[in-house]
Amino acid sequence: MALYLGEDRPRRIVIFGTGRGADTARRYFEWDTPHEVAGYIVDREFLGAGEFNGRPVVAVDEALARFSPDEFLAFVPLGSARMNLVRTEKYQLLKAMGYRFITYVHGSNRLAGHCEIGENCFILENQSVNFDAVIGNNVVIWSGCQIGDRSRVGDHAFLAAHVVLNGDVTIGESAYLGSNCNISNSVHVGRQSFIGANALITQDTAERAVHIVEATPAAGLDSLRFVRLLKDHH
Repeated sequence: MALYLGEDRPRRIVIFGTGRGADTARRYFEWDTPHEVAGYIVDREFLGAGEFNGRPVVAVDEALARFSPDEFLAFVPLGSARMNLVRTEKYQLLKAMGYRFITYVHGSNRLAGHCEIGENCFILENQSVNFDAVIGNNVVIWSGCQIGDRSRVGDHAFLAAHVVLNGDVTIGESAYLGSNCNISNSVHVGRQSFIGANALITQDTAERAVHIVEATPAAGLDSLRFVRLLKDHH
């Protein structure tokens, strides 16, 4: 995998899907890059009216004729459904069709020249990525994460907002990490592991492990009465 250098040349992009993920990706590309979203590819059963956001929508079996891989880069912005398998399947489908992929890195991030980033990644605002980190292919990293030095994020992983990876962490392929979880130094998170929000992981996890933290329980008090109790206490 090559050192990430950014992509400043205007490119024409075709996006897979017409759901919320596709619309979110379109807005980021239009607002934050010089690239042009030219159209959308969907499975035939989702073809609908043939237009989305004023751009053509084509079935996947007609994509090569309408959006040649020689002229367009692909982007698959699907979420974490089925432990990232849906996004992975569509990424691999377009790759087998001959498409090359663009990676989106939000302009607030200064990542060029000090880490490696694969293709078809969606990396949103305000990341802190230390030197020698490696981010694989088809990875989603939501806003405000910390990726420590020499950490490696495997292909097809999904990091929700404010995940913390300390140094030398390895995230296995297709793992899901929930918001505000914290992975300690040198820990290996197994392939397709599910790490829930606010979890603290201090030891390696097994493949397809689940680590979750219980939700904060209700206190059983009316909020106005609680505020009065606080005032009386002080």
